[in-house]
Order: sequence, then structure tokens, then C-alpha cells
Amino acid sequence: MDLSLYYETELEQWISSRYIQHGILCPSDLDIDEVSTAFKVDLVEYEGPPFSCNMTDVIFLPKGIDTLTKRLVYFHELCHVLRHAGNQRQMPELFLQQQEIEAERFIQYAAAPFYMIKELPLGESQKEAVELIASEFTLPYKFSYARLLQIQNRILNQITAQENARIPGGNRNERDAQELCIQSEETQRIMTQLSRQLSKGVKKLWQE
Repeated sequence: MDLSLYYETELEQWISSRYIQHGILCPSDLDIDEVSTAFKVDLVEYEGPPFSCNMTDVIFLPKGIDTLTKRLVYFHELCHVLRHAGNQRQMPELFLQQQEIEAERFIQYAAAPFYMIKELPLGESQKEAVELIASEFTLPYKFSYARLLQIQNRILNQITAQENARIPGGNRNERDAQELCIQSEETQRIMTQLSRQLSKGVKKLWQE
């Protein structure tokens, strides 16, 4: 897998740039307490569901939540703090949905940044690569699999775009291919399913 062919979305570039500016350079730097300190975000654990306040830069996480789920929920809320404005409890439903969609995309890039992944010895085995990503970034296996699949698909799209560009009369250029093929249907399905599972799990934990 030629990682040099991978291209980042604007959101991914924004996250990578902010991370590097704050000295977040390797997986061990992604400890949520350290990330919170770097971005001057207060982290509070309490008896209730997760939420954040982008006016005071505070993230509230449920007490007792397991480590893997906690990290994904944290990065979801971090997106709201760093990139969003307004009170979600009072904003129009469409605007709320747009923020939630971006927050789910944010998790993929913030929890496992590509500039860190490319430094790992991923090897040729997909299973070993997924296990390495899950271990290095302290993430669920399913999430790590979806992230690797996303990277592989992005690279495949780039190769396809380059091949189409060489064919006379090709009906798509490189930029079109990038925009049309950001994620495969399989990657989107896995991410959506995982998001729903996390949401239900956190809600159940709070209610128990």
C-alpha cells in the first residue's frame, strides 16, 4: 500500500495542522487529558450523558464509561468545541444534523490522524495493520478497521484517477474522483453503525 498516494480532506488537513501546531505528534500525545490541555479545554466527568459547551470550552463525559468508547465520545465533543458555534438544544434540526455529521467525520481524523498512521509499520496483512492501529491509538477494532479501509479506498481512488487521466477521453479527472469517492459505502456503513452503537451504549450507561 503506497501511503504517498493518500490525500487529505479539508477537515483532515485542518485537524492535522492544529495538532502539529500544538505539539501533538505521535499516538501517545493523543491522551485526552493532554489534548484538552493543549487546546485549553476543560474536561469534566459527571453522572450524566456526554455534551459540550463551545462558549466555555468544556466537555462533559459520563463517569464509568469504558476507555475505548470514552475516547470516541471525547473526540466527537471536541469537534463541537473547536469548530462549532451555537446551542445545539436551541438550533434548527437541519443545522444540528450538519454539526453532528461533521463531528462523526472529525472522530475519524482526530482519533487516528493519517500523519501518525503513516509512521507505523503497518506491514502487508490487513488484520495486523488494524490491530496495530487499534493498539497504538487505543481504539475499537471496528473503528480501526473502518479507518484503514478508508485510507485504502482513498489510495485506490487516487490510482484510478491517475489511470483515467492517462486514458484519452476519460470522463473524470483527478479532482472529480477525489470529491466523488471520499469514502466507500462500506466505510460509511461501518462508521454509521459504530456511531449508533456508541450513542446507545452511552445512553444506556447513563440510565442505569
